[in-house]
Amino acid sequence: MDFFAQQERARRQTKLLMIYFVLSVAVVVSLIYLVLASLILTYRESPSYRSGTLAVVVPLFDLAGRVLTAPGHFLAWVWRPQLFLYLAFWVLLSIFLGSFYKIRRLARGGAVVAELLGGRRVESNPGEPGERKLRHVVEEMSIASGTPVPEIYVLDHERGINTFAAGHTNSDIAIGVTRGCLNLLTRDELQAAIAHEFSHILNGDTRMNMRLMGVMHGILWPVIVGRVLIRGTNRPAEPGESILDEEVFSATMWRLPLLPIGAALIGLGSIGLPFVRLAKSAICREREWLADAEAVQFTRNPAGLAGALKKIGGLARRGLLLTPQAETASHLYLVNSSVAPFLYSLSTHPLLEKRIIAIDATFDGQFPHVAMLPATQFERERLYEFAVAEALAFERKRPGDLVSEAGNLTIERLRAASAIRLGLPESVSRAVREPAGAMSVIYALLLAEDAETRNAQLEILRAHSDSEALQKTLELLSDVRSVEGHSKLPVIDLALPALRHLGTRRYEQFAQDVRELIEADRAIDLFEYTLQMILFRHLRPCYETLRPPDVVYTKLNPLLTECAILLSALAQLDQDDPVQARAAFRNGAMRLDLPADELQLLSRDACNLAHIDTALDRLAQAAPALRREILLASAWTVATDERVENREAELLRAIADALGCPVPPFVQAIENGRQELASNT
Repeated sequence: MDFFAQQERARRQTKLLMIYFVLSVAVVVSLIYLVLASLILTYRESPSYRSGTLAVVVPLFDLAGRVLTAPGHFLAWVWRPQLFLYLAFWVLLSIFLGSFYKIRRLARGGAVVAELLGGRRVESNPGEPGERKLRHVVEEMSIASGTPVPEIYVLDHERGINTFAAGHTNSDIAIGVTRGCLNLLTRDELQAAIAHEFSHILNGDTRMNMRLMGVMHGILWPVIVGRVLIRGTNRPAEPGESILDEEVFSATMWRLPLLPIGAALIGLGSIGLPFVRLAKSAICREREWLADAEAVQFTRNPAGLAGALKKIGGLARRGLLLTPQAETASHLYLVNSSVAPFLYSLSTHPLLEKRIIAIDATFDGQFPHVAMLPATQFERERLYEFAVAEALAFERKRPGDLVSEAGNLTIERLRAASAIRLGLPESVSRAVREPAGAMSVIYALLLAEDAETRNAQLEILRAHSDSEALQKTLELLSDVRSVEGHSKLPVIDLALPALRHLGTRRYEQFAQDVRELIEADRAIDLFEYTLQMILFRHLRPCYETLRPPDVVYTKLNPLLTECAILLSALAQLDQDDPVQARAAFRNGAMRLDLPADELQLLSRDACNLAHIDTALDRLAQAAPALRREILLASAWTVATDERVENREAELLRAIADALGCPVPPFVQAIENGRQELASNT
């Protein structure tokens, strides 16, 4: 997977989306005018009848005769420019308001989508075995992919098997699964389904999907509102629930006047529904093939994803979602959320059978009988987790080399992530799952080894925090210090879900405490810088209204100063020999395909952390292709001596995170760059 190429492709598809939207709006406006104008003119010009039934039925037969016998004459008769402008204005206004409303509502991120579909947020430390398994799988996938742990939701009312991922950036992603996933999928199958969703996250598909969802809502909203009016609720039906049930029927009676309105809205909205599906299909279907392939590559277990898809095929309703809101997010799911359309071109996903054959060529088209997981399944999987932790204990004894591990982005990284999660002290593992505990873990990570500095930091906590938080921090201190250096950044990632639920006032105090703890010794080291950058980059969107950085720079020339700052800092990090520093700088600068004298090595004072921070703000506005070159140049700078030390890895993680690149895809880009270089020499 080329992360940067996929990001660039996702950015280009935004233009394609707008083209599809404009064409869809034009066709929808024309068709709605044709329908409404035909009805208006027919009834306005029809003779009056004494019978109300005749007054309704006869004009409709007259209209059908006009359309069938003389379609050309019908089109000339129905064309009334003044009426067209009037109807077009109201249709366009409703589309604009529908899209504007949905785009504004989705601005808060993927959690909005999950809640819209009836999702319930999974607690950080769930007691239910299926939800605990889900959280562990998502956490391991996040650590392995270098992304923050997303919010996790379960759609309790949905008994089919389906999953989705939604969000604008890695900071506001939400992953949702149906109750059927937890009850019917084994751990391997669930892991494969979640890997499919992480592929969408890493490729930037989720941001594109959110835009598609917001824009197309302007055309789709009459169908959704109509379904809600007819059902009388926004939630999916309970298993076995029927409109003929006494309670449901009595509640339906008062809504009888709304049923014709709902039916009319569904009828009008259905005019645009095929065009919405066509646009979603054109943009999304190819990406489903890619996500399947990467999920298999990521887990190195084709049986996992194939097994999940086969179980979906074995269900009578497959991946059907019953919520009235299902259609608006149909392009987000693992499989089709409704009965497969009659025309394949209108399907947002490839045919299920073809997807399975692409993974398992021996599939004969016969889907298995699907049964609930046995009661002992969860205990067996729990024992398996501990077996993995023991077998991979050596992974916790030494930090991974960022460059030498390049390319191990599949099962090795998942196993290493599992070892990191299971290798954490029990007290730390429990603490990061609760807001108060997560705060104390971060405080403990920042407490200095030096007694004088640590006492000053504790005084800061005494002044700002309650005694319970201070006591919790001191209790966790020894266990936090026992965490290996290469596991500390994953601990921060694991703490992010709990820290997203501090509340605004508590978050502001927490942010102030973190800054004062870092500044207590009047110096910021690389770990503190990286911690601060990861924390606030992923927490600020939860508490503040922020826009993702727009692409401003498509050429490298305006960013030469920032590139020089970055490469100079990396070249001189832990390097006292000026000759070696210049060699490392040249090695990185060469990867930017610039003249030899275009970039100059700067002094240490000109490339301190404050300068790096300012440079990264501008570099984050570069196009994905440029960010790829900058990150590769950074990697080649620190890898001049063919190894990456822990401090260098921390700074690389900070740079990659600031530029919106998860670390493993960054590593893969390094490997791709090496292969390209080898092939050219």
